Amino acid sequence: MHTVADYLFIASLLTLIVNFVFVGGGGRGFTYNGGSAEAHYATDLQMQQDPGKVFKRQDTVVKRYFKSKVFWIAAAGIVISVIMSEMG
Repeated sequence: MHTVADYLFIASLLTLIVNFVFVGGGGRGFTYNGGSAEAHYATDLQMQQDPGKVFKRQDTVVKRYFKSKVFWIAAAGIVISVIMSEMG
């Protein structure tokens, strides 16, 4: 039972990491523009020009990550694995 809980925990943790890369962090991090990768993260110049727009875009990414069903399935898997390891 303890081994199953360990595998469930590892699988859920890997799912969270992959979900973060594709939905949260890396999904819109860089775009290809004619041979050069241009970052879409906030720079000091962008913050001075329109901080509300930058914050709104960052909040949208965070909201999309936490609304993802894969995130909640992986979080439930972690909780279940912790309960399983405590039980036996």
